[in-house]
Amino acid sequence: MVIVGRKKAIRYVTACITLFNRGQKEIVLRARGRNIENCIRTVMLLKKGFYSELKIREVAIGSDMVGRGKRRYVSYMEIVIGR
Repeated sequence: MVIVGRKKAIRYVTACITLFNRGQKEIVLRARGRNIENCIRTVMLLKKGFYSELKIREVAIGSDMVGRGKRRYVSYMEIVIGR
């Protein structure tokens, strides 16, 4: 699993390439809130730049409850990719 945050998308692309080179067939990318856009950018960079045969197996969206005192919901997205 690769948790996508605020760093540049190419860092997460590098992490995914490393996992694929280690033999993993599927990788789950997960992002919350404003980082969802970065997660999509990461998948598109992988597909267009490195692995043209990359398959998007599943996309899941939902919301997590966060916060200790004042609780709020934050959207998340999980994308399962495979070779």
